[in-house]
Amino acid sequence: MTALRRAVSAEFAKLSVRSAMVNTLIPLALIIPILINVGLAAAARMNKYNGQGGMDTNNSGYWIMVFSTFILMAGVVTSYCGEFKDKTAEIQFAVQPRRWMLPVAKAVAFGVIAMAVAFTTTLVVMVVIPRVFPDVWERVDAFSADGLRVLIGVPVLTLLICLLGQGIAMIIPRPGVAILMIVLWKWGAEFLIPLIPGGVGTQAMRFSPFRNAEYGAGQFATTDSPFGGPNGSMAYFAAIVLVVFGIGLWRLQQRDVATD
Repeated sequence: MTALRRAVSAEFAKLSVRSAMVNTLIPLALIIPILINVGLAAAARMNKYNGQGGMDTNNSGYWIMVFSTFILMAGVVTSYCGEFKDKTAEIQFAVQPRRWMLPVAKAVAFGVIAMAVAFTTTLVVMVVIPRVFPDVWERVDAFSADGLRVLIGVPVLTLLICLLGQGIAMIIPRPGVAILMIVLWKWGAEFLIPLIPGGVGTQAMRFSPFRNAEYGAGQFATTDSPFGGPNGSMAYFAAIVLVVFGIGLWRLQQRDVATD
């Protein structure tokens, strides 16, 4: 545990103000969802956007799930792959032969950061915006049952997506490929699956990983969960993530780091 704690501390130490994670990705993950929600609320107030009905608690975290989670995932993926591009992984493996230590330490450090950023963004969106735009966001209650699920669920979802991205990056150590695979599945495959005819697509959609994950994080359901509710849906997504991450760790053990 001491070695892991030191490895985690080393990961935090790498994050200077000049790192892309600190000076670009974290600010973007914070600002983009807030600006979108503020812009839509302002447009609805001025009747320039059809916001009839206003915002509901179980839809208030949507833009955070869309943008912040993937922005922060890109941060951990590029950081992990950068260890091999810059040859620093070889040095670390020479000092610490247990290869799993590097990705696990990175997952812990970036996971803590990602959850903190996601929680902060969600809290601002759910607490501040309803006070600024009460006529549009008056039904959003951060401390209701639905609100607490969003407050807790969005950071958990962010952590899992970061782990998923890192797991894929361990299997395919190319940051662009790893990020693209997740984006194409989320915004491509899961939108096309319902189009499969004969009712097959509708049934298959119920098992879509990201749909279940978002439902587990508090987003209103677009289909019924085959896993007994939001907790089961989140557990289903977490199981997929852990399997991918585990395969990634195994792949790392088998890699020829110097030539791969």
